[in-house]
Amino acid sequence: MKKKLCVGIAYDVKEDYSISAEGFSHCDFSMLFEIKMIKELLEERGHVVYLLGNYQKINKMFMDGTFPEVDIVMNTAEGILSRNREGWLPSLFEINDIPYSGSDAYALNLTLNKLHTKIIAEYLKIPTPTYCKIDCMDDVQMAIKSVKGPWILKPNYEGSSSGVMLANSEEQLKQVFLKLSAEYQQTLLCENYIDGREFTVALLYNGEKTKSLGTVEIIRKGKKNIGIFSAEDKYSDTCTKIPAILHEDIINSMEEDAKKLHQFLECHDYSRIDYRVDSDGKYYLLEITPLPNVDFESGFAKCCEYSKYNLGKILEEILYNALLRYKNRQGIKLP
Repeated sequence: MKKKLCVGIAYDVKEDYSISAEGFSHCDFSMLFEIKMIKELLEERGHVVYLLGNYQKINKMFMDGTFPEVDIVMNTAEGILSRNREGWLPSLFEINDIPYSGSDAYALNLTLNKLHTKIIAEYLKIPTPTYCKIDCMDDVQMAIKSVKGPWILKPNYEGSSSGVMLANSEEQLKQVFLKLSAEYQQTLLCENYIDGREFTVALLYNGEKTKSLGTVEIIRKGKKNIGIFSAEDKYSDTCTKIPAILHEDIINSMEEDAKKLHQFLECHDYSRIDYRVDSDGKYYLLEITPLPNVDFESGFAKCCEYSKYNLGKILEEILYNALLRYKNRQGIKLP
């Protein structure tokens, strides 16, 4: 029987950074109901759980010597205003020799950079939509020439579909560029819009142990075309997830490519990979998220649900896998 753990949960919410909880501009942060859900699921399995808060609170605990004695930290925190933001707490935990779940700072920061992730996917022969980066209006003109429209424009260092917008004309592309540049003040990624269906694959473990927890499709309620799956869609009631109904070969290929990318990037413990599939059955990687939401309505949780995995058990398994990896790295023999 595995040891019951003392777990700290690292998390941040919009209110930590004086961001309005009402908007959809910055949606990476957790919501308190998700953190409470994680806490309750782990407590139901006999673990003791502390809520630690964000990087500012945790750093102060280390400075003051008040960081609680925990076996491991479940890290869900995003950070803010930096392309390195997701790596802050993993680095802090490593410096202080605290085991934590999920990918390390390098993998988190690399996958937050959508452009670099696509370059790596291409190296691995994983199909992605045609793309280019945009930093100025001259780049917009280059995008019009090199990327077939319609276009998807998105901030390069954001997640949860924050700032994802569709442009159907050259004039719209210019206006969307101006809007997103002013709002996010970072490089934008421009992609060819793939008209089709949207799917999510959930993965567990790392290295050779990596396995799929299933694949779901995201659909718009009312049987409308999914269009773009925006931040507003993710955090409202416009869309839902259903078991993937696709040819078995396509699902298998998507899941194998998801594992290939997860392993190549040396992601740890769990991740979520998103795809679009066009009318010809060709799939395209959108992104990999090694720090996915895990609330009951999330793509990760729905993959677990439809594949008959208990979400609490999966969260527990994430922690045990992370702790095993940490002990192996330290050369400590398990009891």
